[in-house]
Amino acid sequence: MANQKPRVSRHNGRAGKHGVYNPKHNDRQFDVAHAENIHQDRTHLNLYWDWQNGLRNHEENQSGQYPTFNQVERDFYEQRYGDYLAGQAARNVKAGHAGRNRTVDDLLSDARICPEETIYQIGKEGDCPPPEVLLEIIQEFMSTIQERFGSHVHVLDWSLHLDETSPHIHARQVFDIENRYGEIEPKQEKALEALGIQLPFPEKKPGRQNNRKIAFDSICRELLLNICEEHGLEVERDAIYGGRENREKNDYIIQAQRERIAELEQRNADLTADNEAQSRIIAQKSAELDEKIEKLADADTVLEAVADTAFREAVKVVAAEAIRETQEQDLMVLEKGRQQVMSLETKMKQKDRELVADWFVRAANTLKKRAKSILEKVIEALRLPATRDAAKAKIKEQAKPSIIELLQNYKQKSQELQAQKPRQHSWEER
Repeated sequence: MANQKPRVSRHNGRAGKHGVYNPKHNDRQFDVAHAENIHQDRTHLNLYWDWQNGLRNHEENQSGQYPTFNQVERDFYEQRYGDYLAGQAARNVKAGHAGRNRTVDDLLSDARICPEETIYQIGKEGDCPPPEVLLEIIQEFMSTIQERFGSHVHVLDWSLHLDETSPHIHARQVFDIENRYGEIEPKQEKALEALGIQLPFPEKKPGRQNNRKIAFDSICRELLLNICEEHGLEVERDAIYGGRENREKNDYIIQAQRERIAELEQRNADLTADNEAQSRIIAQKSAELDEKIEKLADADTVLEAVADTAFREAVKVVAAEAIRETQEQDLMVLEKGRQQVMSLETKMKQKDRELVADWFVRAANTLKKRAKSILEKVIEALRLPATRDAAKAKIKEQAKPSIIELLQNYKQKSQELQAQKPRQHSWEER
């Protein structure tokens, strides 16, 4: 190899001017005789892998015993995203938007959620490591990606091409996430968010220059470079971005960091002001709570007040209920007597019958009018010192555990309020 360190390239994409990328180029499911950039005499050296069938050579791949990459990708989408499509279709129909329903083919042709294709290459024409080294490095890299991100990133297939200008590998993967309905849905940014991948600039809005895929690709590049070096390859670490050397990228990074520091300092000032306001509010609430706790500090005093109030209210309710039930029973007896007198079966003269019936009615009215005075006498009797003290003692006995628990809760709440007072932070801590 030349003295200059080889560059490691890792290029991603989903679609070009002719639509989404077709994997038939990768598994050579076309007549290579018509492809000027393919050397047919080396095509037999190619290797292929997919998630269903594993690794195979070119002869095995062309034998017909294995499905095409197109088919294995379709199978993956059907198996993994079938429930999502069915659930979304049901929701669309219910909402009156059945025209929005999609199929597996629709997903595979959508440039936002179809498989992403990545091309890996080390060096350039005439200055590449041996193909077996490239294969070993990429296999280790994919294994590492599977271990770290395999819950949301899935490699569907890859191929090692040795029949073009330089050895390289095409790999296709998809990102997915469980949605709020419990269905697995292809969604790149949400999947990366679930993996804990942060935005390059968290304080800025997400966009084309600030998304989790940029951060993910940066992580993958660093992993790939490390693996290359572990395999004894001295590779160029400084990347070229849009024709500019890495020195220009460093200037960009420094400027971006300066902007971020300024933003953090402003945020620190805002948070400090907010902390002071929150501290005043919490201090006020804490003082109010302390005042309540001071009043309630003596459990016996609280019990006395609770028992006295409870007894007074209970006397009113119990006495009124007792009078009501007793009165209803008496009125029923009087009404039954009146009906019996008025019955034709009673051997009385009509005049006498009416006289007696009127007496029953007068007695019932008198009983109703005396209900209030009877209630007052009953309440007065229940409030006699001996009766009152015995009842309050029983109330205290029943209420004491609840009162103690209430006081403890007040104290705990006061302590929690004190703990909520914001601690002053420096911007480095935020």
